[in-house]
Amino acid sequence: MLAKLERVDLPYSMGVAMAETGQEAVEEQRKQLAQGLESNDSYLPDYSFRSVFQYNKPPGPIRLFDTGAFYRGIEFDVYGDIFIIDSKDTKTTMLKERYGPDILGLGTQAKINYIRELEPIFINEIRAYLK
Repeated sequence: MLAKLERVDLPYSMGVAMAETGQEAVEEQRKQLAQGLESNDSYLPDYSFRSVFQYNKPPGPIRLFDTGAFYRGIEFDVYGDIFIIDSKDTKTTMLKERYGPDILGLGTQAKINYIRELEPIFINEIRAYLK
């Protein structure tokens, strides 16, 4: 059993599990943005009066959704045992400059939800070493 435990490659197993659950992380990011939440658990500023009444935006925090390109462009990249969430949309740099770098990244609740999806995959990766 000890020999099997010594063979376990935790960073590799974490990376594989994250790569396999990347779409779930992207969905959590989209849900978070749809609430107007940033990765630091604070809300984006509210839409202006003009945005709500002239452009039919919903009252409350900005959700960074006009055409959907920013949301569709969200990608989840794994590098070893870390991940990066970003959007390949051309407006991403402008949005980060305007609203700050915390518009992308998982906040507390999104992380909890993602870990629920990640954990069983990670455990299966470790089990494969112990067979």
